Amino acid sequence: MINQVVFVSFLILANGVGLFEQYYPLADEIVSAMTLQQKIGQTLQVDITSFNDEQGNTHYEQISQHFLGSILVGGNGCPDGRGNIIVSDNCFAATNANWRDVAQRSLKQKVIVNVPGHGETQINLLLGTDAVHGNQHSVGAVLFPHNIGLAASHNVENYIKAAYWTKQSILDCGFNFAFAPTVAVSHNPKWGRFYETQGADPKFIKEIGRAYIKELQDDDGQKINGVLGSTKHYFGDGATFNGYDEGNCRVENFDVFYNNNVQGYIGALEANTGTIMVSYSAINELPMSISDLINVDLKQKYKFDGFIISDYNAAIKVAYQGLPTTHTKMTIEDAYTISFNSGMDMQMVDGNVGWYEQVMNTIIAQGRIPNERLNDAVKRILAVKLAMNLINVPETLAKKYNYTQEKKEEENVQQEQKSKDDNDAEYYDALRSAKESLVLLKNKQNLLPINKYKITNVILLGERFWSFKGEFKRIFQDFDNIGAQNGGWTIRWQGYNGNDYWENDLKVSSKATSILDAIKSRFNSANIYYVKYSDPQNLLLINEQRNNFRNYIINNQDQFNRENTLIINTLAENPYAEFMGDIDCEYCKNQDKYGCIYNNWINQYLPDEQPTSLEMNLGDFEKQIINIVRQKDVDIPVVTVLFSGRPMIITNPLQVSSAFVAAWWPGTAGGEAVVQALFGEYLFKAQGKLNTLPVPWMRNMQQISNYPIYQNEVPQIEDPLFEEGFGLETRPQNIQ
Repeated sequence: MINQVVFVSFLILANGVGLFEQYYPLADEIVSAMTLQQKIGQTLQVDITSFNDEQGNTHYEQISQHFLGSILVGGNGCPDGRGNIIVSDNCFAATNANWRDVAQRSLKQKVIVNVPGHGETQINLLLGTDAVHGNQHSVGAVLFPHNIGLAASHNVENYIKAAYWTKQSILDCGFNFAFAPTVAVSHNPKWGRFYETQGADPKFIKEIGRAYIKELQDDDGQKINGVLGSTKHYFGDGATFNGYDEGNCRVENFDVFYNNNVQGYIGALEANTGTIMVSYSAINELPMSISDLINVDLKQKYKFDGFIISDYNAAIKVAYQGLPTTHTKMTIEDAYTISFNSGMDMQMVDGNVGWYEQVMNTIIAQGRIPNERLNDAVKRILAVKLAMNLINVPETLAKKYNYTQEKKEEENVQQEQKSKDDNDAEYYDALRSAKESLVLLKNKQNLLPINKYKITNVILLGERFWSFKGEFKRIFQDFDNIGAQNGGWTIRWQGYNGNDYWENDLKVSSKATSILDAIKSRFNSANIYYVKYSDPQNLLLINEQRNNFRNYIINNQDQFNRENTLIINTLAENPYAEFMGDIDCEYCKNQDKYGCIYNNWINQYLPDEQPTSLEMNLGDFEKQIINIVRQKDVDIPVVTVLFSGRPMIITNPLQVSSAFVAAWWPGTAGGEAVVQALFGEYLFKAQGKLNTLPVPWMRNMQQISNYPIYQNEVPQIEDPLFEEGFGLETRPQNIQ
């Protein structure tokens, strides 16, 4: 086991007792009255879809039957509008009102404990949901930029606003537990979760970890008034060798590794984070899920008084998966025993509650998990719930421990309807965050900002063909692709391409804007040129309409010049999440693909074989149109906008472009943010680190091969194309 730990002082409350520790005595008395099965149930968080029958009906009564401490919405779960949670391609019923209905049905399932001398104590549920860049499971929600974009703003206020609005929306859904924030340090862009990381500056990550948790949980020193946070993924998940998701961190100097990767957790601990989620990854091939760092580091030295939760099916992965985390496998009984005794208090699982109960009963009966350890785990979970007013304590018991509570009935979980002013405020906070996250990488001859009053021709380019399993599906135009602005963890786990979830009323409530939307609000439609496909799923018609557009540009090329014409070319990664976004994993190249977890769950937008490069190039059609337009005037400006979750290899488009903007995945307000920046309605700042790279930007794939390895210094990409902190600024011009 790892025992090389560098400890940093940890702040606790002024009275010397932590926020949750003050409830330990009361929690202990409740635990002493619980049955073994009630205790086991409290240590379990189950995907709610596991309670569904073959007809898709959710049987909520199983929650109380198994005495569960928590349930979660999996990445692909959506309400059906009839009170059930289903896994479906159609999530249009995933409104706050329908989520609230699910929450109310869930909260009716209580665990009843009779405390001797005091009577009935009712323990309520923790309802968990992902919140990677806002309340992402709710259709019509305003979504903020992903973390790597927020990190490019270097503005803590943007994190506070993101936490505030995420909290408000989750509470409106009736939920109380958010799986956020991720406080990982950015290393290798080949990692499919790179966009969830917070940049390369550990001091800044510490600051935002503290600020985000403080706003999300909204504790007053006695109670959590907001949403329980889950700081994740402890720790080093952003530093896996070669960027393999669920992979291994190669560490030769543990002190250097520790000090660089733990800071976000220190910040979150200072803000009284209620839970910490443990990473799938390993350090020197020891999976974090069974590492004694959980006990030695968090609980003993940092005096963490909340509870530790695993990631989804983490112990099962330790037991059976092997690579990419580690070659070592073990029995499921050993995995749960070591994980639990290492300090894991709650296990997140997909379902099969009876199987988990059987495993726990077996290892407890064998004496492999001491009764004291089980009681400690349940005590920690109940202490957090007490701080959240999720336990209805009998009056005499409450008086005994001087416990005050606000009883929350499930019928009253609905928040007040968001006012129009609130909706506007949320949108403008997301818009500001998106604008401040943009990074200007090239600005030839100070092209930007552009005087929109001189522009009479705007040509929009940037298209991608989508094929699935060899069959053509449709074409996407990334200048009008709100899904591509949001990336993964949007509505569902892997995200979406297109605008299906941002149309009509959903577009109004989210105020979502593509680049095309923002351009249309500023220019007459007659001056905006792009292919208007009558059927984006008909390949024959697509080619015909492309050819017609090409001929139209040829016939009208005399009207285009450097003064009156602007070409906006958009490049975009397909949405992805977790290992489906990994690039160039060696295990995916072996014949048996052992250790390759790509395509274990299919992302319909990605190829069957894992890509080996992050290179982005202009499409042939885009090249043709640019060349035609520039035939009469080679200096007609081309502005390229890149929507991505990470730095990409951009040699070709950077050379062609007059200006180049790294927009990351800027969220629902991304289109408006980009267009404001192009036309000087927002100026790229660069001062104060706004609009600057939070990470170095590599030149080629070789620079991130066999990277990172922690030796005597923090690993760095040598001679990057753009250094960390790079970003060009724009200055106001006489635009009128």
